[in-house]
Amino acid sequence: MIAKLRALPLRDLILLALSLAVLVTFNLLRTQAQPDPVAGLDSYSTFDTASGGYRAWYELLRRENIAADRFEQRPPFLDRHLATLIWAEPIAFDPRQTPNTSLDIAALEGWVKGGGRFVYLGHDEAAAKAGILNLPATRTVAAKPGAQTIAPTLRNAGVRRAVFEATLRWKPPKNGSVTTLVADVAGPLAISYAYGKGTIVAIVDETAFDNARIADADNARLAFVLVASAASAGAVDFDEAAHGFLVPEHWWQIVPRRLLIALLLAVTAFAIALIGAAVRLGPAIVPARRDDASSAEFVDSLAALFERGRAVQKSLDDIVRPTLRAVTAALGLPAQAPLQEIEARIERPNLRDDLRTVVAADLARRVDERMLLKTAAAAQRLRKEYGSDGRPRH
Repeated sequence: MIAKLRALPLRDLILLALSLAVLVTFNLLRTQAQPDPVAGLDSYSTFDTASGGYRAWYELLRRENIAADRFEQRPPFLDRHLATLIWAEPIAFDPRQTPNTSLDIAALEGWVKGGGRFVYLGHDEAAAKAGILNLPATRTVAAKPGAQTIAPTLRNAGVRRAVFEATLRWKPPKNGSVTTLVADVAGPLAISYAYGKGTIVAIVDETAFDNARIADADNARLAFVLVASAASAGAVDFDEAAHGFLVPEHWWQIVPRRLLIALLLAVTAFAIALIGAAVRLGPAIVPARRDDASSAEFVDSLAALFERGRAVQKSLDDIVRPTLRAVTAALGLPAQAPLQEIEARIERPNLRDDLRTVVAADLARRVDERMLLKTAAAAQRLRKEYGSDGRPRH
């Protein structure tokens, strides 16, 4: 390869190097000319170490032995092992945020009502108007912050003053009692109220605990106390799904465990059956040849046997003679009475025809199967009419 490069003219090598340099310079300039449009937005995420992130708050809790973690799933996956969920309202035009559906909101409300503690930072007028979580509405104030009122529980924990830069103040919810945690002359900044069996802590300014301002005044102590009071009940998680850090959800994570086990067993059984049908484990089994005769073959063989033994004539004799004796006896005539005399005693024409059929078969020298069947039917009708008691039935 080196020999081939040395064989190239110097001019071609210079042109190749200049072309590569132009391409690299163009890509660098293009990257610098198009900065990330969301890099300067406050993310309120614990992964963000910039000024608008919550990484400092997250590290503070973990340093103080609080079981802080990140929740990166949708609200339907909330369970009872989680005691506190910290949720910061993302910026409305932030493309990284993950909007919640009606099912997500219902699951979140159910989790709080069941005993969860929800720390809400920010404000959402649409959610307040819809009555979601009984979130209070806000009002804009023009007055500059003055002296603050701190709740006794926070003051006992060392919180004397918290810095909030929001120009909004809470309007207390209409339903339920509200505890004001931090307020100034313009109105409440942080409140707490019951929601079912759970508790909601609403802080109007989500920037109060970000990386840039958590060290102001007693903001860090306030951020710790709001969580530490409930940390003993279970885990504390920062909601990261709302800020775009969402773990993909698969169908096997949602279906009940029993259904999942049943599906696995069904798939396994189907796979075994498919393999057993496709892979031959031995020579093909040839079914043994049947040596027993079917019903039709038995009837055919018996018919052939009867034909060789002249069974037709014997059957005819067994049909005709007993029938003539039964008819003459029923009519009060001797067994050898002439046909005309017997017909004269029979009133019904169809029975006279049957008598002629029986007598004709008796006089015939050769009778086939069709004539035998016809004679047997005629004899049956005569026997049915003239019983064995010697009298006509009619």
